[in-house]
Amino acid sequence: MRMKTFRILKMKLMAPPAKSHWLQRPKLMKRLRSIPRTPLTLLASGPGFGKTTALAAYVRQCGCRYAWYGISAQDHDLLPFLHHIIASIRMAAPGFGESLLAELERLQPASPDDVQLLADLFLNECLLLSEPLLLCLDDYQSVGQNEWIDAWMQYVVSYLPDCPSLRLVVSSRVKPEWEGLTSMRVRGEVLELSRDDLAFSAEDIEVLFSDYYRQPLGREQAERLLAFTEGWIIAIQLVWQRLAATGESMESLLLQPRQSLEELFAFLAAELFEKQPPAMQAFMLETSLFDELTGEWCDAVCGREGSRAQLAALSQSGFLTPIDEHQFRYHALFRQFLQERLRLQGGRRELLLRRAVQETAAKGRMELALQHASELDDPETMAALLAAGGAQLVAGGHLEAVLSCLQPLPELWKASTPHLYVLQGDVLRYRCAYEEAMASYSLAERHARERGDALVHSLALEGQAMFYLDTIQPGLAEPPLLRAIALAEAGSASAEPAASAGEEPAGAREPGFGRKHLARLYGLMAENKLNRGHGKEARDWAARSLQLDPERRDLLLEARLALRTGRLKEAALLLESAQLQESQTGAPYRGMRQVGRTLSRSHREIELLQSLIHSLCGEAAAAKSAAESGMMRGIRLKAPFVEACGWIRMGHAAQLSGAYEAKVPAECYHAALDIMTRLDMPRGTAEPNMGLCLLHGRGRAVGAAMRYGEAALQDTERADDGWLASLIRLSMAIVLYENGSWPEAEERFEEAKARFEACGDEFGLALGEMWLAFAAYRQQQDGRFAAAMERFLHRVAQGGYSFLFTARTLLGPADPQQLVPLLLEAERLGIGGAHAAALLAELGMDKLTYHPGYTLHIETLGTFRLRLGSTYLQDKDWQRGKAKELFQLLVTKRRSATSKEELLLQLFPHADEKAANRDFKVALNALHAALEPQRRLRGEPYFVIREGPLYRLHPQASWTLDAAQFEEGVRKGLEAERRDEAERWLEQALQLYQGDYLPERRYDDWCIEERERLQVLFLRGAQRLSRICAARGAYDKSIGWAEAMLAKDRCWEEAYRMLMECHLLLGSRQQAAKWYRRAEEALEEELGVAPTAALRELMERCSEESA
Repeated sequence: MRMKTFRILKMKLMAPPAKSHWLQRPKLMKRLRSIPRTPLTLLASGPGFGKTTALAAYVRQCGCRYAWYGISAQDHDLLPFLHHIIASIRMAAPGFGESLLAELERLQPASPDDVQLLADLFLNECLLLSEPLLLCLDDYQSVGQNEWIDAWMQYVVSYLPDCPSLRLVVSSRVKPEWEGLTSMRVRGEVLELSRDDLAFSAEDIEVLFSDYYRQPLGREQAERLLAFTEGWIIAIQLVWQRLAATGESMESLLLQPRQSLEELFAFLAAELFEKQPPAMQAFMLETSLFDELTGEWCDAVCGREGSRAQLAALSQSGFLTPIDEHQFRYHALFRQFLQERLRLQGGRRELLLRRAVQETAAKGRMELALQHASELDDPETMAALLAAGGAQLVAGGHLEAVLSCLQPLPELWKASTPHLYVLQGDVLRYRCAYEEAMASYSLAERHARERGDALVHSLALEGQAMFYLDTIQPGLAEPPLLRAIALAEAGSASAEPAASAGEEPAGAREPGFGRKHLARLYGLMAENKLNRGHGKEARDWAARSLQLDPERRDLLLEARLALRTGRLKEAALLLESAQLQESQTGAPYRGMRQVGRTLSRSHREIELLQSLIHSLCGEAAAAKSAAESGMMRGIRLKAPFVEACGWIRMGHAAQLSGAYEAKVPAECYHAALDIMTRLDMPRGTAEPNMGLCLLHGRGRAVGAAMRYGEAALQDTERADDGWLASLIRLSMAIVLYENGSWPEAEERFEEAKARFEACGDEFGLALGEMWLAFAAYRQQQDGRFAAAMERFLHRVAQGGYSFLFTARTLLGPADPQQLVPLLLEAERLGIGGAHAAALLAELGMDKLTYHPGYTLHIETLGTFRLRLGSTYLQDKDWQRGKAKELFQLLVTKRRSATSKEELLLQLFPHADEKAANRDFKVALNALHAALEPQRRLRGEPYFVIREGPLYRLHPQASWTLDAAQFEEGVRKGLEAERRDEAERWLEQALQLYQGDYLPERRYDDWCIEERERLQVLFLRGAQRLSRICAARGAYDKSIGWAEAMLAKDRCWEEAYRMLMECHLLLGSRQQAAKWYRRAEEALEEELGVAPTAALRELMERCSEESA
């Protein structure tokens, strides 16, 4: 299928033609002539001040290359907005934006995560422009409330000073409040024109009346007219139109009392309106119903002919603004005046509204039809319209509009058309108002049964089942689903196959029962059987569904079936296929329940499923990214259940990453629990409680962990979800195993394995066998270990689960290195055949005979701590102080091996050779014992190795070092071209810098160079991060990083410069001057030099602004 094509209205891409009576205003034009020299220009004032006219006149005269985009409310989504911008620039620069257009097609529909990517591509394309271009965005207030569009604009604006080929001009009734504008103002990078700049002066009024209106005014009259209108251009124009139409004198007009500009406008508009012929007055009132006017549309609704000529006449008289040669619009203020007048003609207005409803509905513009119908006090019309087009509107995402029309309808009308209750239930269910949704479905069921309407009765039952399916309560979903299927099978036996409704929430009513209706219900039963953990029955129902409707293959159901039966790679591929279909169609994939692009898929959101798969496979970063996308979708769609599922999957990802303290995943899980509690959804609390069970268990809080596990199990078994119950049982067994209760854990592993077997989950079975092998290995039960390990290795080979050995997974060991001793033992016992050997080779451990079974975690920044897996080493564990020092020395020299002679020199500088060798041997043996307390006597050490006369920390061993992670993160942040990417890397890295490197060795020569190198790296990273924060207006954060720099080096001048700039931008000149004095003092004391010219200039600015 082709990508969604966006209709480009070329009239929006042309600056409005010059008006014959437009006045050249030298003062205003002088300000506008600064546009090409300024990255950003903002024109902001209320309506009627001539922003569009002045800007259009300037760009037509300036001789610059420009692009124009007159924004309308219909462009309220990011993609049409960007397509129009690209099209406008291509009119001036053909070929612009090819890469951006390709990316827009790939991303349809865009997500919040795509905003910065699209902004980067746009800016990169702008850098390729051969000559500067003015991009004029008129009427920005029409889309400024769209958070994606405003975020895109804010990002682009922040980079405008670095993009000399683009000059952006934004005209709006409301001044944008973008971050970073304050700093751009200070640097002179913004030109701002307000109401005061656009309002006419007395001199302007005098010239306008004399030279253009041919009705000269004296200076005194001009000044009085200025006071009368406050320079409001539309009011001045109406004054002239009234004088021309009535022959009234200026003096008598100026004597009219007024209390506000709005009252003045209403007064003048009324006078002008009354001067029109009655037929023209009627035409103006009737056409005020519409946003945009065409002759054809006005003829159809108003029941007349010749509307095109009348529109042209009104345009010639100044009442209408031409959009193009066929379309016109009233000025918003004048249209409001006309609509108020039309309300006084109740009967005529009602007739026009009814015609408008009929015409818009006939043309498929159901949202406009609903808008016009809502102005009628006629429940019968509204009920009929909703019954005919409500499902289409729901599928299109107009949930609030439909609900706002449904809820006020009298119950009598809903009862007579029970399908409306189904529709209401659908909307409420999508908004997670579950109790109200079920009440609506119940009313639909009752009234449909009373009226003998089997189809609506079935749809009402389907809606109830969908509620339980959305919230994964299969035990409660099955009864209404079976009843709905029975009604459908009885009805379809005597009915002709009905055409598909295309997009089908439960309320998308077909003409009658048909194969597609029944296929959908069979598909829902397949999903429900899957939720109960009955994989084979789920496949049978899915096959029956496909047999009835082969075109309705449900990739999401297939993906969930693959996930719950352990085919993780297949599940991931199916979800990727669904995403590909989304990109091709421009709408989210729905499977057997086709609904519109903006409706929630509940727990079935692709990103939520992907995040869970990533967590099960140990892909923490991908799990986090997918969870964030799913959560943001829930927030955007106002679907709190989806948002809560996003928080759950974020908690899983945070557990895996190792970059967060335990409180971070705990906060994610509790956020989900709070939402589920608010929704009164006990079933929704099971997975976050399972996550808390694992989290607390790994934190050695066994009692709390088991309580969370029991709560999760109770909720899941009540809902009859066998698969999730099996995961929870496994989680509780893991807690017991990791806290030393091996026999009890073994019993629970067996029980979980039996449950997974009943569900047909091969991955769950592999996990069960793995943990049983662990338990047997710990208890030295060779026979049981051999049996479990062989079955485990076989399932790993069959299912492609080798990631369990390389990554920390949600339900695997906290450290995958724990599996290496099991592999070595399996190879020793001849278990697993070639697969065990292949896994060891893949891990680079095929030459080993021993492995400690954990990763070494080394902390050196701010303090020194060493963790063996999850256990911190205590001072007594070192046995010898020199053992600890030797290890720290080897960590510092980690990039290469160090000779024994150098180690002796550094560790025992005052000892003779014999004593030094003796003490070194003792220290080395103590070090091996501390790092590997379970190593067999005379076994080869794993972490610290000897290479001839050289010693080193084994580069291929499993260890992590905070200093190395810090260094890598800072370098990535310094090298990143995108500021947001740099900020992310730098924030993560600098958080690792809890203090200087190995502070207890601050006086040892071998440590000084490394400490100073890392300190300078911190200063460079903090410096760039401070600049980035200041550029986006986060001044307090910028100040914090600048102060952190000075805490490390009080002579770091860039820190003083950032502090002075930020305080100046915040309006605190005294603070800026104070930091200058501190800089002056520090530089003199430490280095004997004066502050640089840059600091002195900032100090001069302090003095100038004070003056």
